[in-house]
This record gives sequence, structure tokens and C-alpha cells, in this order.
Amino acid sequence: MLVGASEFTAAITKQLDGIERECQSAKPCLALYAEREVEKCNYDVMPFFPETDKGRATGDGIPPVSVDPQKQDVGSEGIVATLISKYCKVPKNHAVSHPGPDALRENRVRKIVIVTDFVGSGRRVGEMLDAFTLVASIQSWRSYGLLDFHVVCYSGTEWGLCNVRRHSLRPKVSFHIACPVINEAFSGSELGAIKLLCKTYPGKRARYPFGFNDTGSLIAFSHGIPNNAPAILHNHAGGWKPLFPGRSTASAEIDRIADSSEMLARNSERVLGIRAARKVLSDSEGELWAHAMLVLDAIRNGAKTPTKVSALTQIPIDRVEAVIKLSQTAGWVTPKQTLTRMGGRELRGIRRYGLIEEEFAFPESRLYFPSQLRVP
Repeated sequence: MLVGASEFTAAITKQLDGIERECQSAKPCLALYAEREVEKCNYDVMPFFPETDKGRATGDGIPPVSVDPQKQDVGSEGIVATLISKYCKVPKNHAVSHPGPDALRENRVRKIVIVTDFVGSGRRVGEMLDAFTLVASIQSWRSYGLLDFHVVCYSGTEWGLCNVRRHSLRPKVSFHIACPVINEAFSGSELGAIKLLCKTYPGKRARYPFGFNDTGSLIAFSHGIPNNAPAILHNHAGGWKPLFPGRSTASAEIDRIADSSEMLARNSERVLGIRAARKVLSDSEGELWAHAMLVLDAIRNGAKTPTKVSALTQIPIDRVEAVIKLSQTAGWVTPKQTLTRMGGRELRGIRRYGLIEEEFAFPESRLYFPSQLRVP
């Protein structure tokens, strides 16, 4: 899955707008923080704001981006921090960027929102939430029901998103589209072949052949790919020449080639056999029908949750949930998200719509049609 900069910004902004509308306040009510590494002491997470584990928290905030002084390298948090800064400068948006305890209190913030591009294992977001729980004032505000936590991301793996939701702060987690992973995007002999390929290249020097925590994420942003991606895509070990060296996508021109509508059209052609998929998807009714068939096909192939359906179809989660609800009303899908007989018949009968391209042994350009008949 390829994600361009404009699509990434639009998806994050839309989610922030939705949370902001819940506040219904004239003052900044959202505190936005880019996901980042937190301070630790002997591997133990420290309070998010220094020396605030006891008493009334005061002072300014901490820098939005954590930079390793030895590497001077800024990761995706730099892109996210810039997005947050621009969002907060829009007058109509009631949000404040990376506030400290004093600013949280002054603005009467009611929602703390952690923003990131991708949730893989959920470890880093979880540690950031841990750091917030260690701030005494935040614990107090939480006990009075004055503060909620949200996590906003473009994409994530199902188990990583679940890990974040299970945190003691019980944050509300929203995402635009689920991330496909190796173990779910492929099956059977094809899955075995791909796993063998990932283990073979770039070789034994790669600590995680399928990415951090063996996630196997298959996503690339215009600003880079996550460390949960297979090593074959970014690792130089053994002289291997990866597609995204050093997890950088700078040479891939993703902004030029990333097109979610084109990706959906190709998916429709591949899975459903729809010819002229672009034309079908340009019509609202045709788009809904194509989405419904893709969702039914994913459910037939074992996707038991909306998140898994989104990952397999690469349809935004909001649309997936709406289509599943409509499919349940139509009697195509059960409440436990399994395909009914009626839903199966609908999938088997899609050729009657006249949208399916028949397969020929040879393309038409290679067939010979005589212009006239004559005796040989």
C-alpha cells in the first residue's frame, strides 16, 4: 500500500476535525502531540513532563520531536509535528500544539490526542500513554472525568491497534485504513514462498526478517516506511540492494505514483474481474456496488472484523463499516460477520451485471479474422 503526502494529510486532518467537533468549545480543547520516544531511566518510562510525578504539574511542554544527538536523525514524528503545527494555526480549529502543564490548564484541554502515521506493534504509543499516566495532575483530571485520550493514525495493524485500545487509559483509537500484513495478504503456497524469500534476503544478518516484532507490514509513506516492514524492503545486509534503502522512500517518487483510487480500481479488476473499473467506481452507485462485492469477497476469505476487511480490500474503515451494516440489512452478512447463503449467491452472480470481462486464451489483437472467404 502506497500513501502520498496529500492523502496522508487529508486523512489525519479529517479525523482531527471529527474529534474537534465533539468538544463544542470556543477555546482550544484539543492537545495534539506527535508520537515520539519517551524518556526512560533503567528501561523504566519516566513522566511525560519532567518531575511531575508528584504534586501540581507546572511548566512548559517538551519538544515535539525527540532527536538522537549522535545520529541527528528525525523520523516520521517530524512530518506529524509539522502537520499538527499547521492544523493548530487554523483559527477555526480549537487545538493547541504540544502544550505543557500550564498551557493544558490555561486552555482547559479536555482531550489529549496522540497523532502518528502508523501503529505497528503499538509499543511506542503504549509507552507514551504510560508516560502520561505518571503525571500526577493528569491522573487527577482523569479521576474527575475531565480528560480523555485519543490516538489518531493513518493506518495500523489489527493487533497493534488492539494493544493500544487495551491500555489502562482506554484511549479512543481512530484510523483511516487498515494495513495489510504478509500473513493476511497471502495464503497457501504463495504465503510460504514469500516467507522463504523474506528469510533468504537480505540474509541472516537481518534481525527481524519480517520487520519489528515479525509484523510484516506492507505499507510505504512518501516520508518513509515503518520499521515493521520486512527487511527485504529496506535492509542493506549482505550487499542486498533494497527497494527502500534505509527505510527512505525519497527515490521511489511515491507522491507521483500513489493513487488510492487507482489502487482500488486494480483491486476491483483483480478480485472481481470488473472491466473499466475506473468508470464503474466514478459513479456513486457503481462504487457502492464494487465496495460491497469486495467486502463480501473479503468476508468469504475469512476476514472476521472490519479492520481485517479494510486491510484486505484497502477500503477506508468508515466505508467498510457502512457497507457491512448495509450488507447485514440486506441479509448478505450475519451479525458475526460471516457470509449468508444470500450473500454467497450475490457474489456468484456478479457476472449477470455485465461488468465482468471474459477471459480468452489469446488477446484480440493476436486473433486473425479473414476479410473475405475464398476457396483455398
